[in-house]
Amino acid sequence: MKFLSFLLLLASSFTHSAQLPNPLTLGDTLKLANEHNYAEKQQLLNIDAEQHRLIDWKNQYGITTSIDLQLAQRSDYGSAVDNSHAFVHLKKTLYNQAIEIGKDTQQNTLNNATLSFQQLQQDKTIEVMRSFFDIILADMSYETIMENLSILAVREGRIKDDYDIQHASELELLEKKTSTQASQIQRIKVESEQIKTRAKLAQLLNVNYENRPDEVIKPDYKSLFKKDLADFSDYQKKLTNNLKLKQLKQYLLSIGRQISQQKDNLGIVINSSVRLGEQGYQREKNGQWRAGLQLSVPFGANTKQDSKISQLIIQSKKKQLEIEKVQQDLLREALDYHFNLSALRQTHKALIVELDYRDLYLEKARADYELEIKSDIGTAMVNYTDTEKKLAENEFNYIITLKKLHHLIGEEYEI
Repeated sequence: MKFLSFLLLLASSFTHSAQLPNPLTLGDTLKLANEHNYAEKQQLLNIDAEQHRLIDWKNQYGITTSIDLQLAQRSDYGSAVDNSHAFVHLKKTLYNQAIEIGKDTQQNTLNNATLSFQQLQQDKTIEVMRSFFDIILADMSYETIMENLSILAVREGRIKDDYDIQHASELELLEKKTSTQASQIQRIKVESEQIKTRAKLAQLLNVNYENRPDEVIKPDYKSLFKKDLADFSDYQKKLTNNLKLKQLKQYLLSIGRQISQQKDNLGIVINSSVRLGEQGYQREKNGQWRAGLQLSVPFGANTKQDSKISQLIIQSKKKQLEIEKVQQDLLREALDYHFNLSALRQTHKALIVELDYRDLYLEKARADYELEIKSDIGTAMVNYTDTEKKLAENEFNYIITLKKLHHLIGEEYEI
C-alpha cells in the first residue's frame, strides 16, 4: 500500500502538463481521474498511517534487547573485589490484554479508512461522469443555438431586402434584429458554458487549463433501456452492503468487542526474559544465564476501567441509533432513485417517439424545400437537434442515477 501511494504521488508531478487524448472518451476520462485524484492519494496516505499504527501495536510483542556493561569494584570484608559484569538482556511480552484491545480497535480504524477510500472513488466517478456529460450537453446546446441563429439571420436578411424596396416596415426590421441579437446573447452564454464545463473537467483531472479537453465523444446508452429495471425489492435486499452502513456496523461491532474485552480485562501481562553474560562478583554462584516468566495481575477496584466501560456503552447506544437512522435514509434514497429511473425510462420512450416525429417532419420540410415549396426546414432542423439534446440529457441522467443506486447498495455498475 505504501508503494502504491508513492507511485500515485510520483504520477501527480506529471499531471499539470499532461495532454489529454483527443478526441476524449468517457473511458479515458475515468481512467485519468483514478490516476490523478488528490483526495484518493490523501486517503491512501491515511491508510498507510493507520497500517503503521497497527504494526506499532503488534510490535509491542517483539523481542527487546539491551546490553548492560559495568566496570566496578566493591568492598568485601575490607578488600576490594571485582564487581564488573557484562550482560545481554532479552525480553518479550507473551500476552497483554491492553495490547489485544488496542490491536482490535486499530484494525477497525484501518477497515473504516479502507471503506472511506472506496467511497471517495465512487464519489469521484459520479462527479467526473457528470462533468463529462455537461460538456456534451453544452456542445449540443451550441449546435441548437447556431442553427436557430442561422434561421434568424436569414429572416433578418429577407426583411432587410424587403425594407430596402419598401415592402417591409422599419418596425418589422427592428423586430427581426432584436430576435437575432437575443440569439447572439444566447450564443455567447453557451460558448461560455462550453469553456467552463471543459475547464471544470480539466480541474477534476488535475491538468492545466490550457490542456482542457477539446473534442469529446458522446457515449450511446440506448441499449441500457432495452434491459429491464430490476424490482425495487432486489435493491432493497442489498442495502446492507452500503459502504457507510458497513462502516457504522463495523464500528458498533468493535465497540461491542471492546466492552466484552474491558469486562474480561484483568490487566494480565505475561513477560519472558533471558539474561546472558558474566559477572565478577560471586561468579561461581551465579552462572552465565538466567531465564524466567513473569505474570502480572493487578488487584483491587479499577474505577478507570469501569468508567471506560460506561463510556463504551453510551457510544454503542448512540451508534445503534445512528445505524437505524442511516437505514431509513438509505431506504428512502434508494426508493427515490428507483422512482426516478422508472420516470426516466418512460421519458426515454416519449423522446424516442418525439425524435421519430422530428425526423419525419424534417424529411418532409427538406423535400418541400427542394421542390421550392414554402418550407420551415430551418425550424425543423432546430427542433430535431433540440430533441436530440433532450434525449441525450435524459440518457445521461439515467446512467448517473443508475450508478448512484448501485453505489448505494455497495456495487460498481459497469456500463
